[in-house]
Amino acid sequence: METAQVAIFISIVSACIAGISLGWNIYRDVIIKPKVDITFGVRTIVTVGSDDHPKYVIITATNFGPGATTISMIQARYAPLWRKLIRKVRNAVIIHDYENPLSGQLPSKLEVGDKIDLLLPYDENCLLKEEWTHIGVWDYFGKSHWAKVRHIKEARERWLRDFGSQT
Repeated sequence: METAQVAIFISIVSACIAGISLGWNIYRDVIIKPKVDITFGVRTIVTVGSDDHPKYVIITATNFGPGATTISMIQARYAPLWRKLIRKVRNAVIIHDYENPLSGQLPSKLEVGDKIDLLLPYDENCLLKEEWTHIGVWDYFGKSHWAKVRHIKEARERWLRDFGSQT
C-alpha cells in the first residue's frame, strides 16, 4: 500500500510542476509584452563642415524587452482630465518624414536593446503647433507607448518661443 501512496504523491507533485510550468509559459508568451521607452524632444543635427544646423522633433523608441516588438505608427492624443470625463478625447496619427535618410522607417521590428529614431520637421506647422498631452508610438500588440509629459511640455514651450509669435 505504501508504494501506491508514493506513486500518487509523485503524480500529484509532477502535475503541480507541470501546471506551474504551463502557467509560466502562458504568462511569458501571452501576458508579458515588451516595454518600449519613448523619448521626445527638439534636437539640433550638427554636421561637420556645414554651417546649416537643422532642428527636428525626434521621437526615439527603445525596446527594453522581454522579446521583440514591431513599432507601427506615431500617435498623438489630447486628453486632459476634463476631456476624459466627458469622453471627448482627441486622437491623431502622425506621418513621419519618409524622405529623410536620417529618420528610421515604420513599421520597424525592434529586438531587445534596439532603438529607432523618427524625425519630424520642426517648423511653424509641425505637430507642436497643436497642444497634445500624449505623444508616442503604437506597436503590433496594440499597446501605446507614450513619451513623458515633461518632454512634451518642454518641446511645446520651445516651439512657442521659436514660432509662437508667427501664428
